[in-house]
Amino acid sequence: MPGREASGADFQSKFLNEFTVTGLLGEGGFGEVFEVENQLDCGKYAVKRIAVDPRELETDLREVRAMALLDHPHIIRYHGTWVEKPPVGWQRKTDETINTDILFYTNKKLRQHEENSVFIYIQMQLCKNSLDAWLFKNKTQDSRPLQRMKSWFRQIVSAVEYIHEQNLIHRDLKPNNILFVDEDRLKLCDLGIVTEREFEDGEEIAVTRTYRIGTDLYMSPEQRRGEDKKTRYSSKTDIFTLGLILAEICVPMTFAERSKFFKYCCRGKQSDLITDPMTANFVRLLTQPKPEDRPTCREILNHSFLA
Repeated sequence: MPGREASGADFQSKFLNEFTVTGLLGEGGFGEVFEVENQLDCGKYAVKRIAVDPRELETDLREVRAMALLDHPHIIRYHGTWVEKPPVGWQRKTDETINTDILFYTNKKLRQHEENSVFIYIQMQLCKNSLDAWLFKNKTQDSRPLQRMKSWFRQIVSAVEYIHEQNLIHRDLKPNNILFVDEDRLKLCDLGIVTEREFEDGEEIAVTRTYRIGTDLYMSPEQRRGEDKKTRYSSKTDIFTLGLILAEICVPMTFAERSKFFKYCCRGKQSDLITDPMTANFVRLLTQPKPEDRPTCREILNHSFLA
């Protein structure tokens, strides 16, 4: 927990005291991910920084603690978590210094945060290359042999199955959150917006959750719906997104083709973009408009398509 507020001169940042920032790996609505070197063991890590409203700190910490317990060969390994509550103005000034170094090497810049933000830091295994970047570089059908793509997809599904077994929902699956350890070994990352599954009489139920949490392009139909910024969905929302990812890795698409295809899936419409009938049927199964018509991760892994 963060202690009392210190003055700028007194405040000690574990992040800056123990790590040297060597790059900015990414940023989004839920924070920044730094490439760092630990000053004690000289190891290289990724550290995610999430700015949170002090009033929501306990809720966010519960989710981070749940993530820290995850242990699976296809999920990024977590090494530690801590909280920092810098005095007003301190973080902005410090980020200006970090920006100078990052801009020099990467031409990237940190965004500014609210002055009253509390920051959660998550130290993770470092994996630099994303599936999203790989797809961008490998745009031909020949570069994506189906059996290799099936192997990758099995790894992703096994990670999601494990998350569901811990009674969690990922909610933000996408190629940019899937990283390479080596050429053919993938790991799921960015679990910063996982939420708990809920059950009634032993069966999972769809419950009211925050509306449009996740990345718009990869949202399930039920994530997009809702009133007063609330909507009802279950772990089957992850299954829909897995179907979109499978289509994307198996078939090279332009941005326009991908957007159109994903919209068709959300509306339950047919598309001729996937020419292989077995692949098309399997994607259609995963992207059924009604969540209850989609398979579980175990049913996906046992399906003849992935044999």
